[in-house]
Amino acid sequence: MGSVAYISRVRVERIRGPLRRAYLPAEDGPVVFGVHSAVAEHYGVPAGGEAERATTLDYIVAAAAGWLTGTFGGALEARHVPASEGRLESDATGEIELEDGVLVIKRIHVRYRLRIAPDIDRMIAFCPTSVYSVGTVHGFLLSALMRAIRGACG
Repeated sequence: MGSVAYISRVRVERIRGPLRRAYLPAEDGPVVFGVHSAVAEHYGVPAGGEAERATTLDYIVAAAAGWLTGTFGGALEARHVPASEGRLESDATGEIELEDGVLVIKRIHVRYRLRIAPDIDRMIAFCPTSVYSVGTVHGFLLSALMRAIRGACG
């Protein structure tokens, strides 16, 4: 086992019902979790009201997409392909299934969009080819569709 490189310290308070407040490192204020749509329906929480917030499931999907987008962007920039300042974006979809009455994240799909300058010839090798990256994190299947978009390849 490797040595610990970082310890994340998070405090979570249950407000009431499905509402929770999380205090995260380096954030000025708390993040509030709740339920909405199919998750609210699953837990029998009426639509609307104070509990209609992003779920912890949404935050896990966003965290996975943030991790993969950061990794892909770093790999591009290591190859001198600019991926910052809004050039690299991603959309993530989390597939949550019901297993024995419990909502479980089964798959997270991430699709990338990369805006590049027309004069970056080395990117032609990426276009229109798609590269798939599949990995797992604690049993979650992460499927990342990476597509570099250049001019007519859009």
